[in-house]
Amino acid sequence: MSHDSVEAHLAEMAELVAQAEELGIDLWPESKPVRPWAKYALASFMIIMMLSWVSKVMFRFATV
Repeated sequence: MSHDSVEAHLAEMAELVAQAEELGIDLWPESKPVRPWAKYALASFMIIMMLSWVSKVMFRFATV
C-alpha cells in the first residue's frame, strides 16, 4: 500500500469504508456503558491482600 500522495491514500480509505458499510460492518459503533465491576473486584482483592500482609507482619512481632 504505497501511495504517492495523501489524496490517493484518503481515496483508498474512503473506498474501504464504503465497502465495509455495504457489507453491513459498523466501523464506528456506539461506546458501551461504563461498568465499574472490574475496578471494584480489583480494589477488594488488593484490600484483602494488604490485610493479609499486614496480619503476617503483625503476627511476626506478636508473642504467643
